[in-house]
Amino acid sequence: MFLLTFLLSVSSFAMAEASFPEQLNAFRASLMEENPVASYELNAIHSEYPKALLVPDSLLPQSASYPLKDLKRLYQASEKCQGPWPVSPLVTDPLVFTRALCFNTRLPPVWFSRSNLIHPGGGSYAAKFVEKYPDVREDLLRFFHIKERLLSPPDTLLGRLQRMSENGINALNGGAEFILSGDELWVRQGSDYEIFAAEEWLAPLEHADLLVAPTGSENYCLSRIGNVCWNIERAPSYWSQLVLGLGAINLVWFGVWVFNRWAIKRRLMQERMLVLQILTHELRTPIASLSMTVEGFRRKFDSLPEPLYDEFRRLCEDSMRLKQLAEASKDYLQSNQQQLYREHIPSYVEWLSFICEEREVELMAGEDAEIAVNVYWLTTSLDNLISNAKKYGVTPVKVIAEVNGGLLTIKVQDQGQLSAKDWKTIRKPFVSEKGLGLGLTIVESMIDRMGGRLTLVGPPTTFILEIPCDPNDTAAR
Repeated sequence: MFLLTFLLSVSSFAMAEASFPEQLNAFRASLMEENPVASYELNAIHSEYPKALLVPDSLLPQSASYPLKDLKRLYQASEKCQGPWPVSPLVTDPLVFTRALCFNTRLPPVWFSRSNLIHPGGGSYAAKFVEKYPDVREDLLRFFHIKERLLSPPDTLLGRLQRMSENGINALNGGAEFILSGDELWVRQGSDYEIFAAEEWLAPLEHADLLVAPTGSENYCLSRIGNVCWNIERAPSYWSQLVLGLGAINLVWFGVWVFNRWAIKRRLMQERMLVLQILTHELRTPIASLSMTVEGFRRKFDSLPEPLYDEFRRLCEDSMRLKQLAEASKDYLQSNQQQLYREHIPSYVEWLSFICEEREVELMAGEDAEIAVNVYWLTTSLDNLISNAKKYGVTPVKVIAEVNGGLLTIKVQDQGQLSAKDWKTIRKPFVSEKGLGLGLTIVESMIDRMGGRLTLVGPPTTFILEIPCDPNDTAAR
């Protein structure tokens, strides 16, 4: 679907783009048959009005064009008309001009023609000089910025330039093929610009099925030439309708795809939960039978041969663990998406000490405190992490624990080289090396159901369990 949309969009755009040059050439040829209202040679324009005297930016401060330190010194010296003056050759023109104003020196017109025309503070040198010597205005008027001069009639070159937008001025300075200024269209023919009034260029434009607008507007442009945004007249409606239609189809298709994926995952989860419920239910009967058998052996414990004592102890432990597993699984299935049932532990240090001692790992615990956690699943998760560390990590293995702000933090650390970037790989079931993935996936799921989280940092390899354990919080009990 996405590929089809892309191909349709590209083909539609390509069709529009392929016909545009022909339409533009037809419009230009038709326009050349009309009589322009004026014609100007580009070199003559720039000869009479240098680029610096055209662009609006010349009216702004030019501090980026000069060393700031020298400009500052020049300004301070001009305030009192005494040194120290800057000596950098980069500020020669500003220095000569400032000293002339300070010492009442009349600069000849030739100086202005040889200068860079624009004062560091913005605007032309000539305009600032005329402020002090108004009598030389006529001699220096040709060195004024066009915006510093009196507004000329609209049918003169100066009048047209004064009314032209900034984008139009930039297009003119760049020698663009087309320039749109008000109702007039400037068309370049070789080194000349021919200016056509609206009544002369609108009819050929309509006949060529073209639309134009200034580039400053936020409209779609098939092509930008100079400061003109060009479009094919019939293209925008079909193009926008096509894009909207294809976009709507894509949104609907994507929504259906997302819903289908969600429904499939939900069905698979329900099927897995059903199988787990059946297994849990069916295991309760043999577990109960096994418990009765163990109880029968316990009554006749004195009659058992002494070599069987260890085997009987292991049988009792395994039977108890199976019973706890069945009860915990029942609790897990009945709790749906809520946090698991929590039990009160008066001393978390004592509880962890028993676990670590049994598994022969070092425990480093903070200040003792009472906690409330799901003992079975947390013990199972912790046992899994310790077992993985001893089996696949680098010894020694140690457990670091603390309770702070109602949060139990347990770190299982070995001397391996795993880091956070390995977490995504090793937690994938059936994919990670050495069989770590499936166990970690189960552990992470259990920690999540307990309202906590499991993370990996390192090196050294450190798995961090963070579990809410506030004994005063009864919400999850």
